[in-house]
Amino acid sequence: MTRILVLSDLHLSPTHGFFWDNWALARDTANAMAPAAVVVSGDLCINGPDSDAEIAFAAAALARLAPRVLALPGNHDVGDEPPGQDAEQLVDEPRLSRWNTAFGSDRWSLDLGPWRLVGVNAQLFGSGLAAEAVQEEWLDAELAGANGRPIALFLHKPLFIENDGEADPTASSLNLAPRRLLLAKLRTARVRLVVNGHLHQHRDRIIDGIRHVWAPSTAFMTSHVLGGDPRPGMLAIDFAGPEPAIEVLRPAGMAELDLATIKGHGRYAFLRDMPPCPPRVA
Repeated sequence: MTRILVLSDLHLSPTHGFFWDNWALARDTANAMAPAAVVVSGDLCINGPDSDAEIAFAAAALARLAPRVLALPGNHDVGDEPPGQDAEQLVDEPRLSRWNTAFGSDRWSLDLGPWRLVGVNAQLFGSGLAAEAVQEEWLDAELAGANGRPIALFLHKPLFIENDGEADPTASSLNLAPRRLLLAKLRTARVRLVVNGHLHQHRDRIIDGIRHVWAPSTAFMTSHVLGGDPRPGMLAIDFAGPEPAIEVLRPAGMAELDLATIKGHGRYAFLRDMPPCPPRVA
């Protein structure tokens, strides 16, 4: 089996269950398909940076996946790298420790068919934390050890939106300085595919010889389309051959939830500010 599934931006919470039913459909679809692995590409939580309960709830939810789970953190799990969406929720060592206690690691590597798959913590790039240097050293070793295999990189955020020269500070993608360092590594190692979440839409483009694929959210749609398809769903990627076969899956019954409507069209500034909505976990 050389097929994986990619689930992203689940936004699970024991008190805010708006997106639970979509998650349950994605989970049951993954269990029925029995892929080689399920990659969960960040934002498992709504308020994970400040909530032990949300991290624990997300970990318990992922434990219901029967295939091997390869989870990566997002900004709603461990906080953002500077400048971030919220200055009160920047990534730090305690938040990383909470994630690693619940999920084991914030990075991973898997050889599948002729490919090497590498997952990294996007929130560390440009963070200045000691963990950033540790991840850089680990990534260098994983890329060098591929021994000619084509490489697919997985992370929460895209490297950029339209081109690698974007210079304005942003919470939407990696920022310019860490992006340039990472891209130099990827081009030297001949990385062929980069898969991310974060922007709640599916987009698939080849830019400067690297295929950049955005995974849709299982949870909800946003108004920032950016040339992609905002409908909720998940990705199936088969690494059997020299080119990955990528398919968007939208399980029957998955609701096309609109975030603006859920947030009262601006009444609530962040997901964590919404009124309680306990998930239906029966």
